Amino acid sequence: MPSVTLNSVSDELLSAIFHVATHDFHDCYDAIFHATTISHVCQRWRNVSLSTSSLWTVIVLTFPTRRTQFFRTVDWLARSRSRPLHLYMDFRDPAWNWDEASHCFGWQNMENVMRLILPYAHRWQKVELLTDTWAPIFTFLSYTSRIKSAPMLQDVLLSRCNAFFAAKGELFRPSAMRHPVSWFGGGSAFHSLRRVSLAGVHVNWTNSGLSGLLELELKYHASEVMPTLHEFCDIISACPELERLSILGWGPQIDVNVAPKQRTLYLPHLRDFAFGFIDVDYAIDLLSLFYLPALETLSLEDISSSLDPSHPCDSSRLLEYLTAAHYSCTTSFHPFPCATCGPYPLSSLRSLELHGLTSCGVSLRCFLQETATLDHLVLSGLDKPNLQAIVPDLIAAALCPSLLDLKFNDTGPTIAALLASLPVGIVRNSNSPSMRVIVVANAADSDDATHELVHLLRAAGVEAMILGNATC
Repeated sequence: MPSVTLNSVSDELLSAIFHVATHDFHDCYDAIFHATTISHVCQRWRNVSLSTSSLWTVIVLTFPTRRTQFFRTVDWLARSRSRPLHLYMDFRDPAWNWDEASHCFGWQNMENVMRLILPYAHRWQKVELLTDTWAPIFTFLSYTSRIKSAPMLQDVLLSRCNAFFAAKGELFRPSAMRHPVSWFGGGSAFHSLRRVSLAGVHVNWTNSGLSGLLELELKYHASEVMPTLHEFCDIISACPELERLSILGWGPQIDVNVAPKQRTLYLPHLRDFAFGFIDVDYAIDLLSLFYLPALETLSLEDISSSLDPSHPCDSSRLLEYLTAAHYSCTTSFHPFPCATCGPYPLSSLRSLELHGLTSCGVSLRCFLQETATLDHLVLSGLDKPNLQAIVPDLIAAALCPSLLDLKFNDTGPTIAALLASLPVGIVRNSNSPSMRVIVVANAADSDDATHELVHLLRAAGVEAMILGNATC
């Protein structure tokens, strides 16, 4: 067979190879680097790359914004011609001192960015914006309110990266810019929107345009800027095909002194639900709204434990509520004729993550006893009594007998000492599948202790491995 060199490859095939080479990365910086590199190899490659519009569709702007970034963006926008665009904008400053007024990237800087990219809004397909402060976000929202149509836009991810505002009793700041903005023409500009993530970012919820979504993420907001219960129910009801929902911190504003007509939010296609809570009473009120018959992946996190480690919530009542809600499938009348399970079918879960929970061991055990088909379990930041209540039986398959992967993440020496203290004779149930235990260990952990831990687990018939923090 005759050898084939790149010189004999047609321009069309070379263009296709370049496209694959620049789009086979999740990192936007890699896409920029590889497109630039390819275009500087030789004259032919440059000619082919410049005529391949798909190579230039990732627009990256970062702090500090320099003139070279703007020049590059102008070139990229021209070279991409009519292709859909992925905008990645990260204006966070690692050296910022947490004073809102002192940040070096303000609304004027964001105005310069918006004037550059706004004329191409009809080509936006994915928009990611990360900031430390509110002013750039407010500027983005204000400028997008002028957009009449964004026909290609599918993904919007906006993050004001400051979880502090989710703390209980915390108010939105700066208060003068608290008023919500009707982004994207009051929501009417959306035609293909499928995935939205708003972290610390609020909009005019009544005219949000959030409908027909497949994924929705709301996290780390001040409670006072969240939608009313009516607005929230309208948004969720407008997304009947929703597959993934994440609420970390606060959801809708629920007035416990008012008894509105109960609305059950039925999401028959939702398979992945991540829920982080600040207040247990509020959490139970919110969870009581949902009916998730297809749920397969569940994540529960005590957000308050990371915001204020000295005052964690007692999650016992939340776990008891979910256990009772699952059990109610055999005893209660279903609000939907097609329903065959409770609002939270724990027995159908395949993956579960529990982060930072503090509760009585009995509540957690009862909760896990309902997850008989669980394949993957991740535990992090659990208190010592909880770990002592469940770990031996997880290893022996007395709890979660179908478990394939058990991961202890960021638990430090507590879990190592607990696993090392397991009875030597503990053996995994022979009727259960083999299980892999992953322990995320600090680099400072001694090699001897690590190897001893692995040896003990393997002696119990468990496949064990240790991962360093840097690799997780």
